[in-house]
Amino acid sequence: MQWDKLKTFYYVAKFKSFTKTGQHLNISQSAISRQIIDLEYQVGHQLFKRLPKGLVLTRQGQLLYQNVEKMFAFSELAFTQIQDERLEPQGDLSIGANVGLVDTWLYIIIPDFLKLYPKINLSIFSKDGHLDVESLEVHVALQPYLPDQSELIQNPLTSWNRRLYASKEYLQKHGTPQTVEDLEHHRLIGFGPEKIHLFDNINWHLKLNGKKSKGQKPYISANSLRALFHFGSSGFGIISFSQESPLLRGSQLVEVLPEIAGPSFDIYFTYPIQLKGIKKIDVLEEYLQTYVKDHHRKFISPDNENQRNDHPTVIK
Repeated sequence: MQWDKLKTFYYVAKFKSFTKTGQHLNISQSAISRQIIDLEYQVGHQLFKRLPKGLVLTRQGQLLYQNVEKMFAFSELAFTQIQDERLEPQGDLSIGANVGLVDTWLYIIIPDFLKLYPKINLSIFSKDGHLDVESLEVHVALQPYLPDQSELIQNPLTSWNRRLYASKEYLQKHGTPQTVEDLEHHRLIGFGPEKIHLFDNINWHLKLNGKKSKGQKPYISANSLRALFHFGSSGFGIISFSQESPLLRGSQLVEVLPEIAGPSFDIYFTYPIQLKGIKKIDVLEEYLQTYVKDHHRKFISPDNENQRNDHPTVIK
């Protein structure tokens, strides 16, 4: 089979569109159609079904796509290994993480990494779900641990610990809760709908008082951590937020109920075992590990510094 035809087939299957494939490969739709017809003749099966909603792979098309996808992964691996022969880390490097981690952490700390290694062409991909690192959807994923994945290197990077925060403006207006029961009379801001988030129990604070099986109804909900931070900072209510987030530093948010610790979310630096020893991945991991070591100390606002209990209640 000719590689050009397989390449065209791969992108048609990926984009589910001749038009998008043509734009990506800079070839005409008629040329794409001819290559797909030739490939179908060669394998002896129809590869796509043309439906009103778009192109759908047939069973034979799915089998071909699964194998062509691996071919692309290995060609990408070979290219990465060749680039790594140079002395200075350089070339394409893709890193993926869930949307919240990208929006509230990664975009803040990555510019300094690029200043250190200006010849690395970095691509950041956000997805609320596990990334397929083994097939090189990205080179590196920052995500929870995946069991039974012997083909992946998964090194612990950091834990994100949820706490409760509110602005001084909100607390002056509505008072400061002293117990979890007091939260029933406060405006809680939640992440919603919770099921789309990669981590479980992100709305733990809505269930603290235990009086309602489904939890307290949020005053505001949004499926964006940056939006939650904005609502909390603007005085609209109490939010659950990771104390490691750089956004907290310099903000007007004050920790409330400091004796209550929310759930922890563990993040691992994950990449395929075939990429072990690649310079650009090694320097990225070293940079992130150093940043975590230097900056991920517990956030304690001046107002709460003398209030924290040495043995907080942990909510799992």
